[in-house]
Amino acid sequence: MLFKGHTAEEALAKVHETLGSSAIVVQLKRVPSAGVGRIWGAMEIEAWAQAPAPAPAERGAKPTKLRRTSAESGTMDLLKSWGLGAASTRIIQQSLPASTSELNSQEACLQLGGALLAAWDKAASRIPNTARRIALIGAAGTGKSVATAKWLTIETLRHQQNCRVWCLDGIVANSSEFLIQHAELLGIQVETTWNPALPSCSREFLDLPGWTPSDRDVSDRMANLLDRFEPDCLLLTLNAAYETAILQEQVRAFEDLRPHGLLLTHLDECASPTKVWDLVLGHGIAPMATSGGRFIPGGFEQTGGEFWMERLFAQI
Repeated sequence: MLFKGHTAEEALAKVHETLGSSAIVVQLKRVPSAGVGRIWGAMEIEAWAQAPAPAPAERGAKPTKLRRTSAESGTMDLLKSWGLGAASTRIIQQSLPASTSELNSQEACLQLGGALLAAWDKAASRIPNTARRIALIGAAGTGKSVATAKWLTIETLRHQQNCRVWCLDGIVANSSEFLIQHAELLGIQVETTWNPALPSCSREFLDLPGWTPSDRDVSDRMANLLDRFEPDCLLLTLNAAYETAILQEQVRAFEDLRPHGLLLTHLDECASPTKVWDLVLGHGIAPMATSGGRFIPGGFEQTGGEFWMERLFAQI
């Protein structure tokens, strides 16, 4: 059954009122508010729940109840079971409302789900709703060119957009021949030198060589190219298969360029969503899109907080 509320707590109260305190919440997500609130972008929590399966009757057996714990210990146990980092756990704990009442596992899960969605929304608010000039940055080997090829294909064939791609050199040459050939097969304009006098397109993509921000000469060159391009959507590309510590290090290394969001590649090689939540919670930056596999345009999706929350809940 479907239940809605302005907060996770309100949705849970409706679940318990209808199905009882032992009801099972099977899905939790944030959706646009119905009615007039939709005009102002208001959101609400949507919970799908079901009554628990009846246990076999046994003579003299007493009905079982969900174990209840203090609010703090219940949520802390759940956070630890998900494998979130210490910093992420602390941030979520601090964001939860103070409560002296006891929580069962379903209540704690619903409360945490609301906190996670709120943190995601805050981080994702940096990402523009629409973008005409899109630039991907990141270290070498993260898959920027493949992701750009997928995105170009979707915009050109599915959305019928007039696109252009700029494949520019840094201090090192841009060796994305694959991207150039793919764009030319699609009939997309490819520019290898900067020429601001060209007529604008509905979508323009900037492809740059990967680099290490610790090299100041290279970083200055790249920053200059970005200033000329003036992207309205700057995405830091990360290989999602890397360890959490490496991903966090790369976010810190590129933060001076103020990327709006992330583009996660190699998603087919990444099984754990906890590293994504550690980035969202610890660095206040959220993925705008993901890319998995080398097939084009397959595996390119724009994902939101609900997708990653469901993957996190699936680990329980």
